[in-house]
Amino acid sequence: MKVLFLAPSRLSRGDATIAADLARALPRSKFQVGFVAAAEAVSQLHDLGMPTLPLSGGTPAANLAIVDRIVAGFAPDCLVVADPFALQQSRTWSGLSVAGLRERYGRPVAGIDRIGWQAAGYTADLYGGARVTLPSLLDDCDLVIQPGPPHRIAGAAPVALHPGGLRDGGPRSAGPADADGRPLVFLVNSPWEYRNRLRSLPVAQLIDALPRVLHSHLAALGRPLRVIHVGPRPWRFPAAEHVEYQHFGKMPYQMFQARLAAADLFLTTNALSQTLAQAVLGGVPALLLDNGETLRADGMPGWLAACAPLLRTAHPFRVAPLGWHALLEPLLSGNPYAACFVTAGLFDRPAVLSALMSLLDDPPATEELKQRQQRYREQLSTLPALGDTLRTVVTR
Repeated sequence: MKVLFLAPSRLSRGDATIAADLARALPRSKFQVGFVAAAEAVSQLHDLGMPTLPLSGGTPAANLAIVDRIVAGFAPDCLVVADPFALQQSRTWSGLSVAGLRERYGRPVAGIDRIGWQAAGYTADLYGGARVTLPSLLDDCDLVIQPGPPHRIAGAAPVALHPGGLRDGGPRSAGPADADGRPLVFLVNSPWEYRNRLRSLPVAQLIDALPRVLHSHLAALGRPLRVIHVGPRPWRFPAAEHVEYQHFGKMPYQMFQARLAAADLFLTTNALSQTLAQAVLGGVPALLLDNGETLRADGMPGWLAACAPLLRTAHPFRVAPLGWHALLEPLLSGNPYAACFVTAGLFDRPAVLSALMSLLDDPPATEELKQRQQRYREQLSTLPALGDTLRTVVTR
Protein backbone atom coordinates (compact mmCIF):
# COMPACT_ATOMS: atom_id res chain seq x y z
CA MET A 1 0.00 0.00 0.00
CA LYS A 2 1.32 3.45 -0.94
CA VAL A 3 0.73 6.53 1.22
CA LEU A 4 1.59 10.09 0.22
CA PHE A 5 1.97 12.62 3.04
CA LEU A 6 1.57 16.35 2.40
CA ALA A 7 3.29 18.83 4.77
CA PRO A 8 3.23 22.31 3.20
CA SER A 9 3.69 24.42 6.36
CA ARG A 10 6.46 27.02 6.05
CA LEU A 11 6.22 28.16 9.69
CA SER A 12 6.30 24.93 11.71
CA ARG A 13 8.37 21.76 11.45
CA GLY A 14 6.30 20.00 14.11
CA ASP A 15 3.54 18.96 11.70
CA ALA A 16 6.04 17.39 9.32
CA THR A 17 7.77 15.62 12.21
CA ILE A 18 4.50 14.14 13.47
CA ALA A 19 3.65 12.91 9.99
CA ALA A 20 7.13 11.42 9.64
CA ASP A 21 6.86 9.66 13.00
CA LEU A 22 3.55 8.18 11.94
CA ALA A 23 5.04 7.13 8.60
CA ARG A 24 8.00 5.48 10.33
CA ALA A 25 5.59 3.38 12.38
CA LEU A 26 4.20 1.80 9.20
CA PRO A 27 5.86 -1.56 8.43
CA ARG A 28 8.07 -1.13 5.38
CA SER A 29 7.24 -4.63 4.19
CA LYS A 30 3.63 -3.58 3.65
CA PHE A 31 3.75 0.19 3.08
CA GLN A 32 5.61 2.55 0.80
CA VAL A 33 5.55 6.19 1.85
CA GLY A 34 6.42 9.45 0.17
CA PHE A 35 6.30 13.11 1.19
CA VAL A 36 5.57 16.39 -0.52
CA ALA A 37 6.57 19.34 1.65
CA ALA A 38 7.40 23.00 1.80
CA ALA A 39 11.04 23.52 0.91
CA GLU A 40 11.73 24.66 4.49
CA ALA A 41 10.89 21.16 5.85
CA VAL A 42 12.62 18.99 3.25
CA SER A 43 16.02 18.69 4.94
CA GLN A 44 14.43 17.68 8.23
CA LEU A 45 12.30 15.03 6.52
CA HIS A 46 15.38 13.73 4.75
CA ASP A 47 17.14 13.50 8.12
CA LEU A 48 14.20 11.38 9.28
CA GLY A 49 14.69 9.06 6.33
CA MET A 50 11.57 10.19 4.50
CA PRO A 51 11.68 10.33 0.67
CA THR A 52 10.56 13.92 0.11
CA LEU A 53 10.10 16.25 -2.82
CA PRO A 54 9.72 20.01 -2.36
CA LEU A 55 6.95 22.32 -3.46
CA SER A 56 9.43 24.53 -5.27
CA GLY A 57 7.22 26.08 -7.93
CA GLY A 58 7.03 29.83 -8.23
CA THR A 59 3.24 29.93 -8.58
CA PRO A 60 0.25 27.95 -7.25
CA ALA A 61 -0.20 26.41 -10.68
CA ALA A 62 3.44 25.32 -10.79
CA ASN A 63 3.17 23.68 -7.37
CA LEU A 64 -0.05 21.92 -8.33
CA ALA A 65 1.74 20.59 -11.39
CA ILE A 66 4.49 19.21 -9.12
CA VAL A 67 1.91 17.37 -7.01
CA ASP A 68 0.18 16.15 -10.18
CA ARG A 69 3.42 14.58 -11.41
CA ILE A 70 4.16 12.99 -8.03
CA VAL A 71 0.67 11.51 -7.72
CA ALA A 72 0.82 10.21 -11.30
CA GLY A 73 4.24 8.63 -10.81
CA PHE A 74 3.89 7.34 -7.23
CA ALA A 75 0.21 6.30 -7.57
CA PRO A 76 -0.64 6.50 -3.84
CA ASP A 77 -3.61 4.62 -2.44
CA CYS A 78 -4.37 7.48 -0.05
CA LEU A 79 -3.22 10.97 0.88
CA VAL A 80 -2.42 12.07 4.45
CA VAL A 81 -2.41 15.79 5.28
CA ALA A 82 -0.03 16.64 8.13
CA ASP A 83 -2.16 19.64 9.13
CA PRO A 84 -5.32 20.43 7.14
CA PHE A 85 -5.34 24.04 8.37
CA ALA A 86 -1.72 24.63 7.36
CA LEU A 87 -2.46 23.09 3.98
CA GLN A 88 -5.45 25.38 3.52
CA GLN A 89 -3.38 28.42 4.49
CA SER A 90 -0.75 27.40 1.93
CA ARG A 91 -3.19 27.48 -0.97
CA THR A 92 -2.13 31.01 -2.00
CA TRP A 93 1.28 29.65 -2.99
CA SER A 94 0.82 25.84 -3.17
CA GLY A 95 -2.56 25.76 -4.92
CA LEU A 96 -3.62 22.94 -2.55
CA SER A 97 -6.82 22.68 -0.51
CA VAL A 98 -8.37 19.86 1.50
CA ALA A 99 -11.52 19.62 -0.62
CA GLY A 100 -9.50 19.97 -3.80
CA LEU A 101 -7.30 16.97 -3.04
CA ARG A 102 -10.12 14.44 -3.33
CA GLU A 103 -11.68 16.18 -6.32
CA ARG A 104 -8.38 16.39 -8.18
CA TYR A 105 -6.86 13.02 -7.35
CA GLY A 106 -9.79 10.75 -6.49
CA ARG A 107 -8.06 9.19 -3.47
CA PRO A 108 -9.17 8.95 0.16
CA VAL A 109 -7.82 11.86 2.21
CA ALA A 110 -6.81 11.56 5.87
CA GLY A 111 -6.10 14.57 8.10
CA ILE A 112 -4.01 14.65 11.28
CA ASP A 113 -5.76 16.43 14.16
CA ARG A 114 -3.70 17.06 17.30
CA ILE A 115 -6.36 19.08 19.13
CA GLY A 116 -9.84 17.65 18.65
CA TRP A 117 -11.18 20.44 16.46
CA GLN A 118 -14.46 18.75 15.64
CA ALA A 119 -15.37 18.30 19.32
CA ALA A 120 -14.40 21.94 19.92
CA GLY A 121 -16.71 23.14 17.16
CA TYR A 122 -13.63 24.50 15.35
CA THR A 123 -13.63 27.43 17.82
CA ALA A 124 -10.53 28.62 19.65
CA ASP A 125 -9.85 31.27 22.29
CA LEU A 126 -7.03 33.58 21.23
CA TYR A 127 -4.49 35.28 23.44
CA GLY A 128 -6.08 38.53 24.55
CA GLY A 129 -9.63 37.19 24.86
CA ALA A 130 -10.99 37.07 21.32
CA ARG A 131 -12.49 33.91 19.85
CA VAL A 132 -12.16 32.62 16.32
CA THR A 133 -13.99 29.91 14.38
CA LEU A 134 -11.99 27.98 11.81
CA PRO A 135 -13.36 26.30 8.67
CA SER A 136 -14.56 22.72 9.24
CA LEU A 137 -11.79 21.20 7.16
CA LEU A 138 -11.64 17.88 8.97
CA ASP A 139 -15.24 17.22 7.96
CA ASP A 140 -13.95 16.95 4.39
CA CYS A 141 -11.51 14.16 5.33
CA ASP A 142 -12.29 10.46 4.94
CA LEU A 143 -10.28 9.75 8.10
CA VAL A 144 -9.23 11.92 11.06
CA ILE A 145 -6.02 10.71 12.71
CA GLN A 146 -5.65 11.80 16.34
CA PRO A 147 -2.10 10.97 17.46
CA GLY A 148 -1.27 10.13 21.02
CA PRO A 149 0.41 12.14 22.42
CA PRO A 150 -1.27 14.52 22.91
CA HIS A 151 -4.65 12.76 22.59
CA ARG A 152 -5.76 10.61 25.50
CA ILE A 153 -5.33 6.89 25.16
CA ALA A 154 -8.95 6.03 25.99
CA GLY A 155 -11.39 7.40 23.40
CA ALA A 156 -11.13 8.88 19.90
CA ALA A 157 -8.99 5.97 18.65
CA PRO A 158 -5.66 7.81 18.85
CA VAL A 159 -2.60 6.56 17.00
CA ALA A 160 0.72 6.20 18.80
CA LEU A 161 3.63 8.24 17.56
CA HIS A 162 6.82 6.40 16.74
CA PRO A 163 9.41 7.69 19.25
CA GLY A 164 12.18 7.51 16.69
CA GLY A 165 15.66 8.19 18.03
CA LEU A 166 14.37 8.43 21.58
CA ARG A 167 12.88 4.93 21.68
CA ASP A 168 13.03 3.43 25.18
CA GLY A 169 14.72 6.51 26.54
CA GLY A 170 17.30 6.76 23.77
CA PRO A 171 20.87 7.78 24.58
CA ARG A 172 20.15 9.57 27.85
CA SER A 173 23.24 10.00 30.00
CA ALA A 174 23.28 8.71 33.56
CA GLY A 175 24.78 11.86 35.03
CA PRO A 176 24.93 15.61 34.45
CA ALA A 177 24.93 16.73 30.83
CA ASP A 178 28.13 18.76 31.27
CA ALA A 179 31.45 17.49 32.57
CA ASP A 180 31.54 20.19 35.27
CA GLY A 181 28.07 19.23 36.54
CA ARG A 182 26.11 22.14 35.10
CA PRO A 183 22.57 21.01 34.21
CA LEU A 184 21.56 21.38 30.57
CA VAL A 185 18.26 23.12 29.82
CA PHE A 186 16.91 22.69 26.27
CA LEU A 187 14.65 25.31 24.61
CA VAL A 188 13.02 25.16 21.17
CA ASN A 189 11.04 27.76 19.19
CA SER A 190 9.45 27.76 15.74
CA PRO A 191 9.01 30.75 13.41
CA TRP A 192 5.25 30.95 14.11
CA GLU A 193 5.99 31.70 17.77
CA TYR A 194 7.38 35.07 16.74
CA ARG A 195 4.60 35.84 14.29
CA ASN A 196 1.86 38.34 15.11
CA ARG A 197 -0.42 37.95 12.12
CA LEU A 198 -3.27 39.98 13.61
CA ARG A 199 -0.93 42.72 14.83
CA SER A 200 -2.26 42.35 18.35
CA LEU A 201 -0.58 44.53 20.97
CA PRO A 202 -1.03 41.92 23.75
CA VAL A 203 0.55 39.27 21.50
CA ALA A 204 3.46 41.59 20.65
CA GLN A 205 4.03 42.21 24.36
CA LEU A 206 4.01 38.48 25.12
CA ILE A 207 6.42 37.64 22.28
CA ASP A 208 8.85 40.22 23.67
CA ALA A 209 8.37 39.08 27.28
CA LEU A 210 8.63 35.29 26.94
CA PRO A 211 12.41 34.88 26.54
CA ARG A 212 13.03 37.54 29.18
CA VAL A 213 10.76 35.81 31.69
CA LEU A 214 12.28 32.38 31.00
CA HIS A 215 15.78 33.80 31.47
CA SER A 216 14.71 35.57 34.66
CA HIS A 217 13.45 32.30 36.16
CA LEU A 218 16.60 30.41 35.21
CA ALA A 219 18.85 33.17 36.47
CA ALA A 220 16.91 33.34 39.76
CA LEU A 221 18.01 29.79 40.55
CA GLY A 222 21.40 31.33 41.26
CA ARG A 223 23.33 28.31 40.03
CA PRO A 224 25.44 27.55 36.95
CA LEU A 225 23.36 26.34 34.00
CA ARG A 226 23.84 25.59 30.33
CA VAL A 227 21.01 26.64 28.02
CA ILE A 228 20.79 25.37 24.45
CA HIS A 229 18.21 27.24 22.42
CA VAL A 230 17.16 26.14 18.92
CA GLY A 231 15.01 28.64 17.07
CA PRO A 232 14.96 31.43 14.48
CA ARG A 233 15.66 34.29 16.92
CA PRO A 234 18.32 34.39 19.67
CA TRP A 235 17.78 36.15 22.97
CA ARG A 236 18.19 39.90 22.44
CA PHE A 237 19.69 40.58 25.85
CA PRO A 238 22.77 39.32 27.71
CA ALA A 239 22.39 36.18 29.79
CA ALA A 240 23.26 36.19 33.47
CA GLU A 241 26.90 35.43 34.25
CA HIS A 242 26.11 31.96 35.61
CA VAL A 243 23.91 31.02 32.61
CA GLU A 244 25.84 29.84 29.56
CA TYR A 245 23.54 30.47 26.61
CA GLN A 246 24.05 28.87 23.19
CA HIS A 247 21.76 29.64 20.28
CA PHE A 248 21.34 27.58 17.10
CA GLY A 249 19.17 28.86 14.27
CA LYS A 250 18.88 25.31 12.96
CA MET A 251 20.21 21.93 14.02
CA PRO A 252 20.43 18.66 12.07
CA TYR A 253 17.73 16.31 13.25
CA GLN A 254 20.05 13.65 14.65
CA MET A 255 22.01 16.26 16.57
CA PHE A 256 18.75 17.79 17.77
CA GLN A 257 17.60 14.42 19.09
CA ALA A 258 20.94 13.80 20.79
CA ARG A 259 20.88 17.20 22.52
CA LEU A 260 17.31 16.67 23.67
CA ALA A 261 18.06 13.17 24.93
CA ALA A 262 21.06 14.43 26.91
CA ALA A 263 19.19 17.38 28.45
CA ASP A 264 18.44 17.53 32.16
CA LEU A 265 15.31 19.55 31.42
CA PHE A 266 13.18 20.51 28.45
CA LEU A 267 11.43 23.85 29.02
CA THR A 268 8.51 25.11 26.92
CA THR A 269 5.50 27.43 26.83
CA ASN A 270 3.68 25.31 24.24
CA ALA A 271 1.47 22.47 25.50
CA LEU A 272 1.26 21.11 21.94
CA SER A 273 5.02 21.18 21.36
CA GLN A 274 6.14 18.17 19.36
CA THR A 275 9.48 18.37 21.18
CA LEU A 276 7.56 18.07 24.46
CA ALA A 277 6.01 14.85 23.17
CA GLN A 278 9.46 13.61 22.14
CA ALA A 279 10.82 14.45 25.59
CA VAL A 280 8.03 12.42 27.22
CA LEU A 281 8.62 9.49 24.89
CA GLY A 282 12.36 9.70 25.58
CA GLY A 283 12.24 9.93 29.36
CA VAL A 284 13.47 13.53 29.49
CA PRO A 285 12.16 15.66 32.39
CA ALA A 286 10.00 18.49 31.04
CA LEU A 287 8.41 21.65 32.39
CA LEU A 288 5.49 23.42 30.71
CA LEU A 289 4.92 27.04 31.69
CA ASP A 290 1.44 28.40 30.93
CA ASN A 291 -0.90 31.05 32.33
CA GLY A 292 -4.45 30.60 33.57
CA GLU A 293 -5.45 34.12 34.59
CA THR A 294 -5.39 37.73 33.44
CA LEU A 295 -2.60 39.69 35.10
CA ARG A 296 -2.59 43.48 34.80
CA ALA A 297 0.28 45.91 35.27
CA ASP A 298 -0.82 47.01 38.75
CA GLY A 299 -0.80 43.41 39.92
CA MET A 300 2.53 42.33 38.43
CA PRO A 301 5.32 41.46 40.85
CA GLY A 302 8.45 43.55 40.81
CA TRP A 303 10.65 40.89 39.24
CA LEU A 304 8.27 40.65 36.25
CA ALA A 305 8.05 44.40 35.72
CA ALA A 306 11.85 44.58 35.84
CA CYS A 307 12.58 41.82 33.33
CA ALA A 308 9.66 42.48 30.92
CA PRO A 309 8.86 46.21 31.15
CA LEU A 310 6.79 46.22 27.94
CA LEU A 311 4.34 43.63 29.30
CA ARG A 312 1.28 45.57 30.44
CA THR A 313 -1.32 42.78 30.61
CA ALA A 314 -0.87 39.01 30.56
CA HIS A 315 -3.71 36.80 29.33
CA PRO A 316 -4.39 33.04 29.65
CA PHE A 317 -2.57 30.68 27.28
CA ARG A 318 -1.46 27.10 26.93
CA VAL A 319 0.17 27.65 23.55
CA ALA A 320 2.15 30.89 23.47
CA PRO A 321 1.53 33.26 21.81
CA LEU A 322 -1.69 31.83 20.29
CA GLY A 323 -3.62 31.47 23.57
CA TRP A 324 -5.79 28.34 23.32
CA HIS A 325 -6.18 28.00 27.10
CA ALA A 326 -9.86 27.00 27.05
CA LEU A 327 -9.49 25.09 23.78
CA LEU A 328 -6.98 22.64 25.26
CA GLU A 329 -8.77 22.11 28.58
CA PRO A 330 -10.75 19.06 27.34
CA LEU A 331 -7.63 17.61 25.71
CA LEU A 332 -5.37 17.89 28.78
CA SER A 333 -7.76 17.51 31.71
CA GLY A 334 -7.45 13.99 33.11
CA ASN A 335 -5.13 13.01 30.27
CA PRO A 336 -2.29 10.74 31.46
CA TYR A 337 -0.01 12.51 28.99
CA ALA A 338 -0.31 15.71 31.06
CA ALA A 339 1.05 13.81 34.07
CA CYS A 340 4.25 13.06 32.14
CA PHE A 341 5.56 16.61 32.52
CA VAL A 342 5.37 19.26 35.22
CA THR A 343 3.20 22.35 34.69
CA ALA A 344 3.57 25.70 36.45
CA GLY A 345 2.25 29.22 35.92
CA LEU A 346 4.70 31.30 33.90
CA PHE A 347 4.23 34.34 36.14
CA ASP A 348 4.22 32.45 39.45
CA ARG A 349 7.86 32.76 40.49
CA PRO A 350 7.68 30.51 43.61
CA ALA A 351 5.90 27.74 41.66
CA VAL A 352 8.37 27.92 38.76
CA LEU A 353 11.45 27.90 41.00
CA SER A 354 10.01 25.01 43.00
CA ALA A 355 9.43 23.04 39.78
CA LEU A 356 12.91 23.83 38.45
CA MET A 357 14.63 22.83 41.68
CA SER A 358 12.57 19.65 41.90
CA LEU A 359 13.39 18.59 38.34
CA LEU A 360 17.07 19.56 38.51
CA ASP A 361 18.00 18.72 42.09
CA ASP A 362 15.55 16.17 43.48
CA PRO A 363 16.39 12.69 42.09
CA PRO A 364 13.38 10.95 43.71
CA ALA A 365 10.97 13.48 42.18
CA THR A 366 12.63 13.12 38.77
CA GLU A 367 12.54 9.34 39.01
CA GLU A 368 8.83 9.43 39.85
CA LEU A 369 8.20 11.57 36.75
CA LYS A 370 10.19 9.15 34.60
CA GLN A 371 8.14 6.25 35.94
CA ARG A 372 4.94 8.03 34.89
CA GLN A 373 6.48 8.56 31.45
CA GLN A 374 7.36 4.87 31.26
CA ARG A 375 3.82 3.80 32.20
CA TYR A 376 2.47 6.15 29.54
CA ARG A 377 4.77 4.66 26.89
CA GLU A 378 3.60 1.19 27.85
CA GLN A 379 -0.02 2.29 27.42
CA LEU A 380 0.78 3.73 24.00
CA SER A 381 1.91 0.31 22.84
CA THR A 382 -1.69 -0.90 23.11
CA LEU A 383 -3.06 1.59 20.58
CA PRO A 384 -4.32 0.47 17.17
CA ALA A 385 -1.85 0.39 14.31
CA LEU A 386 -2.18 3.24 11.82
CA GLY A 387 -1.74 0.85 8.91
CA ASP A 388 -4.88 -1.09 9.77
CA THR A 389 -6.88 2.14 9.93
CA LEU A 390 -5.57 3.35 6.58
CA ARG A 391 -6.40 0.05 4.91
CA THR A 392 -9.97 0.28 6.18
CA VAL A 393 -10.40 3.70 4.57
CA VAL A 394 -8.88 2.63 1.26
CA THR A 395 -11.02 -0.50 0.97
CA ARG A 396 -14.36 1.15 1.83
